[in-house]
Amino acid sequence: MANILVLTPRYPYPIEAGDTLRIYNLCKELSSEHSLTLLSLCNSREDFRRQPDGVFDRIERVYHPRWKACYQSLKAFLKGEPLQIGYFRSKKFATRTDNLVDGHDLVLAHFTRTGQYIKGRSNVPTVLEMTDAFSLNYKRVASLNRWSFKELLYRIEAPRAYRYERSTVYDFDLVSLVSDVDRDFLLNGDQQRPDHVRVYTNGIDLESRPFSLPSTSPNMAFIGNMRTVHNQASCDYFIQKVLPLVREDIPAATFKIIGSAPKSIHKKYEDNPGVQVTGWVDSIAEAAENAFCGVGVMRVGCGLQNKILEYMALGLPVVANEIGVEGIDINTGTEAWIAESPEEIATLLVDLYQDHNRQTELARAARKFVERHHTWETALRPFVEDVNGLLGKCEK
Repeated sequence: MANILVLTPRYPYPIEAGDTLRIYNLCKELSSEHSLTLLSLCNSREDFRRQPDGVFDRIERVYHPRWKACYQSLKAFLKGEPLQIGYFRSKKFATRTDNLVDGHDLVLAHFTRTGQYIKGRSNVPTVLEMTDAFSLNYKRVASLNRWSFKELLYRIEAPRAYRYERSTVYDFDLVSLVSDVDRDFLLNGDQQRPDHVRVYTNGIDLESRPFSLPSTSPNMAFIGNMRTVHNQASCDYFIQKVLPLVREDIPAATFKIIGSAPKSIHKKYEDNPGVQVTGWVDSIAEAAENAFCGVGVMRVGCGLQNKILEYMALGLPVVANEIGVEGIDINTGTEAWIAESPEEIATLLVDLYQDHNRQTELARAARKFVERHHTWETALRPFVEDVNGLLGKCEK
């Protein structure tokens, strides 16, 4: 059993978004064989009161107030660095990392945001869990040509993040990504693709996502954290371009958005006919049980959309576009339906609603797919084996 130090830019509890879900399950798989210490940056005092569940044997937190994070972002901006690197830069965290490293056999950093504290170290094996190429998402958001303040920041951040991410992947012994699309984007143009930059897919907790056959109600589910730009952009597109076409044939059709959402999102979307926003729910399975399909039509994004795996596990037939299913080796037509234009997407949705037999076939095939390929243990076993390989080399 080895001692592993885990660095996270945010406290990973509660588990309410794709980034916390990923790092939590990586650590959960590692904890079955090793002892884990968590060192986490926290920008809220509330994080100090949230209790973990036993995955980590030791937990330390460093308070990093938002005003200081914003000040560090400004300094990074003036230096030409990625804003996110500045935002998560803390002298206290750096000092605590240095003090803890010597007592551990390996360090795992979540995102480049904490990777900055251990990049290039040679005294201990280092692992960078990137998950996604953030720069790819920023580039895609910038291509939408929308001009909100947040999207303007993405335009500024995209080239900076790309340069930083491309150079950073060479400063670690192992780099973890969730999709070949992200890996290819980061390593584009490299004559020799480095073997230590590897892809480990995501999983799904099948117990918390029980299978049931699709509903006969004309409800379409969208699962996602509505505080993110990529989910907001996708819902904007679906509500404006696709939903009106569906409602021409199915007047009672409802687009049900399930996930954490600020009040502004409730107000913005619920003014539209046929749109329902649940906000945070205790059970996604219960919130989605009256839908006949799951919508995975994404405008931007990177990595792998966990919502697709959730739909498939729950028994919700998937209607998506190519970006929506990136990173998932899915069989079009038998495990999901894929289309690109609003007219094509709307036609698929109407056809699916009217054909309950096809709904059932898709639902069962999709559930079998995730059972075979996307349990967390199956998805992350290669990652655990590669980490063990690094530890083994260190012992020799």
